[in-house]
This record gives sequence, structure tokens and C-alpha cells, in this order.
Amino acid sequence: MTVQDRFKQSIVTTLAKRAANCCSNPECRAVTSGPTVDAHDSVNVGEAAHIYGANPGSARYDPEMESVDRSSITNAIWLCANCHKIVDDDPNRYPAGLLYEWQREHEGWIARQIGKVSAQVRQRYEKRHLEDLGKLSYLAERLILEKGEYWEYLLTAEVLRQEIAPIVRRWSALKNGLYVGPYVRIKREDFLAWISGKSDEILRIVNALSALTNVEFSRSWGKPGIAGNDIDIVSTCRLYGEVCSSALAWEESVRFTHVDEEFVEIRDLYAGVAGDVFEQVEKIPKFITDVFDGEPVAGTYNLTLDIGLPEGWSDAVEAAMLRAGRALGGRV
Repeated sequence: MTVQDRFKQSIVTTLAKRAANCCSNPECRAVTSGPTVDAHDSVNVGEAAHIYGANPGSARYDPEMESVDRSSITNAIWLCANCHKIVDDDPNRYPAGLLYEWQREHEGWIARQIGKVSAQVRQRYEKRHLEDLGKLSYLAERLILEKGEYWEYLLTAEVLRQEIAPIVRRWSALKNGLYVGPYVRIKREDFLAWISGKSDEILRIVNALSALTNVEFSRSWGKPGIAGNDIDIVSTCRLYGEVCSSALAWEESVRFTHVDEEFVEIRDLYAGVAGDVFEQVEKIPKFITDVFDGEPVAGTYNLTLDIGLPEGWSDAVEAAMLRAGRALGGRV
């Protein structure tokens, strides 16, 4: 375990208090703190356990998870030493999702034991709020409920990563020819209108990504000193996913198209144009987590996304159009 992936003492202390110094395993709930012979000392058998493992080879380790997330309280559960060993020795029986459920159930149970009506009301509010947000990862849910330091940015990175990951995997499969879709025949007389429409469509996709990146994310994070809005953050990330889905559909519509022989070169030049979108948007969640991995310093952080066409692409398309025109007797 690297130093930066360990829980800070402040996190361990807070976690133990939130669990009322009881094991979070609902079948255990052993008290983890008590007196010793020394009237000025106490014994502790509780441990702050990683839900997703802290290092390669550890239980439930996720290589895609950033260090800042591994060392956060959102990745922690309070367990007695015995249960900690049990869940780490058998990660298939005790997956991360189950441990998140333990943690949430345990805090609800503690609130009921305390008997404070306000705590129980808050539990009902949180449950309803998460239902309104729809399906999210366990980590995203904890970020929303805990709302710790930098939560707006870490939530953005987590939800955005979840939204774009399946699309990026699908794009990789498309590039490698691992699936095909129904082919559409473009008639000769319709080709110019079709290719013009494709150009307009990809431009709209890039413009939408630009607006989401440069305007909507900042708006959802809130102004300096003002808390962000979790609903807006999740909504913006999902819109980002929708635009990326549109880019993938655009690629499929180009690749799964039959055109006359004279236009094949032009069509093939368009294939892959949207690929740069996926490579660029993948940088956003990594950039955010890199910024907040450790102790970020005050200041401005900039990420430049360069979504553009391959060098010389426009000239190549123009030359291909001229060749197609000559092949058709100047009728393009």
C-alpha cells in the first residue's frame, strides 16, 4: 500500500465515530472499543477497511480507480479485525457493492439506536434523493451523501467515468471490427447531401461537447465558496454520455454504409473522424482526479481538449471529391 492510498487518521477517527465504534457487518456489529486495566487508556479492535483494495493484489482492487478515491472515506468501512480478515480473504463472497450496502445499512441502524428523529428523517431524505438521481455507482452515491472536501469534482470524475466507459469500449470494438450493423445503401444522387449532413452532424456533436465542458460543468460546480448541485453534476455527466453515444452512432452510420465505388474513398476518409472525441473526453475524469490526488494547492487548473480533424484531412477530402468528379464525368 502506498502512503497516499492509506486513510488519514482524521478519516479513521470520523469513520469509527460514524459507526459508533461497532462493526458494520450486520451479522456481527461487535463493539470495537472498550476499557483496559489502565483507567487512562482504552482498547480498540476496530479497523478502517478498504472497500476497493488499496494496492494490486489486495481484495477488490480496481486498477481503474484513482488514488484519491482509494484513500477517501467514501472507500472506507469500519469493521472489527475478525470481519476485516474475513471479507478480505474471500472477496468473491464479499464484493465491493455488498460492503457499500453494509456501510449504508449500519449508519441507518446507528441512527435508529440513537433515537434521533432528525437522523431518521435524513435517512429517508437521502434514500429518496438517490432514487431521484437514478442508478449510480456506489462510490458516486457515497460522494453525494458524504459531500466531503472537493466532492463536486470527484463526483464529476466518477459519474463521467461511468457514463463514457461503455461507449469507449464499444468504440474500441468498432475500430477492431468486432461487430457490424445493418448496412444502408446511399444512392449516387443522394451522396453529396448525405456527406454534407454527416459533416454538419459531427460539427454539432463537437459544439455540444464544448458547451458541456466549458459552461455546464462550471455551472454545476457552483461559484467559488458556494456548494455545487449534485443533480446538475449528474445531469451534465449524463448529457456528456449521450453526446458521446451520438458520436459513436455517427461512426457506425459512416462505416455501415454502401456507396458507389467512386465515393468509397470519401466515405473512408470520414470513418474514424469521431474517434478523437473519445480519446479527448477520457482525459477529463483522469485530469480531475489527478488534480485532487493528494493536497491540491489553490489556483487555476486548465485542461485543453483538442478535438479536431487529422492533419491534411480537408485537403485529402477535396482531392477525393475531385477524383470522384472526374470518374463521373464532372457530375459531382
